[in-house]
Amino acid sequence: MAERHDRSGSWQFPQGGIDAGETPEVAVKREMLEELGCNAFEIIARAPVPIRYDFPVGRKGPHAHFRGQEQVWFHLRFALGRAPDLSLATDQEFVATAWVTPEEALKRIIEFKRDAYRAGLAALGLLKVG
Repeated sequence: MAERHDRSGSWQFPQGGIDAGETPEVAVKREMLEELGCNAFEIIARAPVPIRYDFPVGRKGPHAHFRGQEQVWFHLRFALGRAPDLSLATDQEFVATAWVTPEEALKRIIEFKRDAYRAGLAALGLLKVG
């Protein structure tokens, strides 16, 4: 997970949009390099369906006009199983990273995204459901 620079204590998985002409696989490689400064990973799995979440009604801030997102979730293996040195050098969206369990990720993510994270982690077989 990575801690956002604009909200201390706000953690999330790296994410980003898919540019015109990109596949989700190409986009995840580009976004990980832009956001974490690392592309030393392989794709292990892709969730079979997109995961959606909605922003809370009455949300304030620069992105308040957004209604929600649909995300393609991936399970990645970094640096052949070793934790890489993540530089966070390219886009300054994040100030810190942490390697956490799926359960810890659910504790750290903002509440309105928690169901989406639970669904994404479960779809990738990383979280037991039930």
